[in-house]
Amino acid sequence: MNFLLPNLKKLAFGSSSIILFFIFWEFGAHLIPEGVISPATDAIVALFKSAASGMLWDQTLISLERVVIGFALSLLVGVPLGFLLGTFFESAEKALLPFLRTCEKLNPFAIIPIFMIFFGIGTTEKVVVIFWSTLWPVLFNTMTGARNMDRNLLKAAHSMGASRWELLSKVIFPHALPNVFIGIEIAAQIAFFMIIASEVIGASTGLGWYYISATTKYELALMYGIVLYITILAIGVNVFFARLKKHFLVWKEASQLS
Repeated sequence: MNFLLPNLKKLAFGSSSIILFFIFWEFGAHLIPEGVISPATDAIVALFKSAASGMLWDQTLISLERVVIGFALSLLVGVPLGFLLGTFFESAEKALLPFLRTCEKLNPFAIIPIFMIFFGIGTTEKVVVIFWSTLWPVLFNTMTGARNMDRNLLKAAHSMGASRWELLSKVIFPHALPNVFIGIEIAAQIAFFMIIASEVIGASTGLGWYYISATTKYELALMYGIVLYITILAIGVNVFFARLKKHFLVWKEASQLS
């Protein structure tokens, strides 16, 4: 029992701010004119009703499917291209870098209407939006990790007869992996918010559309419930990728300690 007390205290301390937030939300909603803020209990009840009807899960799966496809495409393109430009094709990197940086600076929110013109308002457009917005953090962080590789280590491996593929897979990739995960973590957060934004602007399905639909019908409790749900999902994404990074980079932490 004694070993549980520190964990329970830590959990209670960490949850105190969240509990206070919901208390202020609940009682604060009753102090503001009706029709402005829905009480927390009403929002949670509306969210559970939506989940029970299956509507919430259907729209979540649609949004997640779009995110997964677009995010996977950005990894398939960004990681290999980042390694190649950061290592064996430095002249190509210097030639392409100004163009790539210009593309990165294009505001993804501003160009969503352009993607809608080219691809319509269906799943394809949402996937392209996710791909475009997540490609750049993956690409540039991978390039940085590959470029910062110890050249003496590369020369040593090359002198021992390592092929380009062996250099890439056994020397460069492990060294650049922390930077790759930084890019993936940033891209995952961007992907989550961009899918909501793209569905809000133009869609007939997805979480963003579901929120706009509730807004149009002025279902106040459901509106706040969906916002709460999206926030919880965003936190879940952050926690998932933080743990994934820690799992794959445990060897690096051990080497730093030694």
